[in-house]
Amino acid sequence: MLSESPLAWIEGPIAVHDQEVFQWLQTKIAATRQIRPEVVQLDSSLAEDLVPDSFELIELVCEIEKKFGFTVDFDEFAGIQSVRDVVQFIQQRSQAPH
Repeated sequence: MLSESPLAWIEGPIAVHDQEVFQWLQTKIAATRQIRPEVVQLDSSLAEDLVPDSFELIELVCEIEKKFGFTVDFDEFAGIQSVRDVVQFIQQRSQAPH
């Protein structure tokens, strides 16, 4: 079992796509905040730990839109608390018709 994977806490099977999304987010947030990527974990809080500035959150949302090819409604994104929530949001939106 891959219990060492940072995605081990996501419910259900872990797809390669999930890991790619997490690794992309981890790299993007780490570069923006100038922190080590391993600091960015699935349970990290966006507002408290990683993206405390609303400008940085808007920048992250724009990067998600560019990378994954869908538009993000900020009201929809408002309930997102953790990196795990972002990964799940991207998974759901990537599978939904645009």
